[in-house]
Amino acid sequence: MTDNEYSKTRKAAADALIYWAKTGMRQFTMRDAVNDYLEASGANRPSIGGEETILAHRKIAANRLAIDCIYALSKEELSKMDRELEGIVEDLPRQGYGMRR
Repeated sequence: MTDNEYSKTRKAAADALIYWAKTGMRQFTMRDAVNDYLEASGANRPSIGGEETILAHRKIAANRLAIDCIYALSKEELSKMDRELEGIVEDLPRQGYGMRR
């Protein structure tokens, strides 16, 4: 993924978060955009630390998104967004648990 594509993914996730926090609409679209950003940022890549490391990387990436949204949201909207991001971050993608031979 190029830097331009990564930036577009990050901006799309931030815009979706802002829209959802202000209106309460399009929650699933926002969750998809955030998960796409987390994937693009590399936060879901398995590493030596296992699940704990993936969780830490997802938290860091989510904090970057939260920083991108601060300018546009009120205190209540930021709290709402933080709670939702925490839920998204803790919902780790399950990879490699399919049926194998």
